[in-house]
Parts: sequence; C-alpha cells; structure tokens
Amino acid sequence: MDNFSKSSQVTIIPARGGSKGIKAKNVQEVNGITLVERAIKSAQKIKENLIIVSSDDKKILNLARTSNVISHQRSEINSSDSASSESVVLEILNDYNLRDVIVTLLQVTSPFIDVKAWQQSIDKLKERDDLGSIFSASIKNVFQWEFTNRWSPINHSKYFRELRQNRSLGATETGAFYIFKSELFKAEQTRFCGITEPVETSIWSSFDIDTLEDLEFCQKIGSIFDSEFDSDVI
Repeated sequence: MDNFSKSSQVTIIPARGGSKGIKAKNVQEVNGITLVERAIKSAQKIKENLIIVSSDDKKILNLARTSNVISHQRSEINSSDSASSESVVLEILNDYNLRDVIVTLLQVTSPFIDVKAWQQSIDKLKERDDLGSIFSASIKNVFQWEFTNRWSPINHSKYFRELRQNRSLGATETGAFYIFKSELFKAEQTRFCGITEPVETSIWSSFDIDTLEDLEFCQKIGSIFDSEFDSDVI
C-alpha cells in the first residue's frame, strides 16, 4: 500500500462482469483482444502510470493480473447496476491511500483510445494550477435537438439558419477518458471537478461500444486501427 501512495498519477479502469446490452461486454474481443486488455494496453503507453482494473468478475481480475497491472476486487455495494463510476474511484483512492494524484477514469468500451491526446491532457493538468479536470471530446459546431414531449432545437433557432462558420463550437463527451485531480475530486465528488476543459480527440476515440451493432462495427475496423496506431509510443 505504501508504494501506491508514492504514485503521481493513476489510471482506473472500471470493468464489471455484468452487462444489460451485450453479455460479458467487457471481455468481448476487437481484433482478437478483449476490451479490458485493449484498455490496459493503451494505459501502459502513458508515462509513469499506475494502472488499476476494478471489477467484481474473476475473469476480468485475472486478465488484469496476467497483464501485470493491479486488480482491485470492488466491494459488493459498488458491484451493482446502480453504482456510479465516481463511487468506484473514491473506493480505490481510499483502499490504496492515494493522495494528490492525477486520476484517469478510462472507459473499457472505447476500444480506440487517442493516447497522444490523453498524455497531453495529463501534462496540461499537471502544469496548470487553475485547471481541475479534462474530458475527451468531439468538438464541432453542430445543430442539436432534444426530445421532451416533442423534438425542439436546443442550440439554435428553427426560424434562422445561422452560417456554420459563425456559430460557437460545442463539445460532446466521447466517454473515452476523464482526467482529474484527486483532492478536488474528493471534495466535489464529481469527475468534472474544479475548472473543466475538453480535449479534442481523434474520430477513432469517439467510437463507444453499447450495442451489438457497435461491437460488430468496431470488430470490422479494429485491425485497421491497430495497424495504424497500436505501435504508437508516447
């Protein structure tokens, strides 16, 4: 435990065994590699990175051990469908006595992580005292709509079509990673602690596996990504 407290940054990979949409989703394979192992491989490219896989599933915990990263057996209360990622992070910070660290919450279901943008974000968070958190994002100026009792525009008027180049940019979370300072997180109990900024990641990093169609699509393009980017070393 004492060695963990000396770490300056940590990546937490939450990976439960259960899944409502896709059975055993976190151990499904993309280009012959499970999603858990893909997340670990990405995290191993980050400099001086303590990697912790948190799960309630023996197979996933064993994959973490064979990948030479820390396997965290999460508590029963944080193994339920209703458990939040924030509660898992807090449990890990407490269990391993981690203080004053940069934390990355890495999503297993994002199989194509933009490692360069991730490393640059960690460096930025270390350099800036005023910044508390960073999240991976797709940054575009898009026309958005939402449904309540009917579909309505939320960032534009349906009566006036403003030129796209004149509109403000918007950031959409990809979910791939969230980076934050541990002590601010403990105080605010949110991954968006302190002043928050997005980092624009590659289009690959925006793919998120939620449905069988998502999985099948990522399986079809996985070999292309791995041949182009898997050898990237930071």
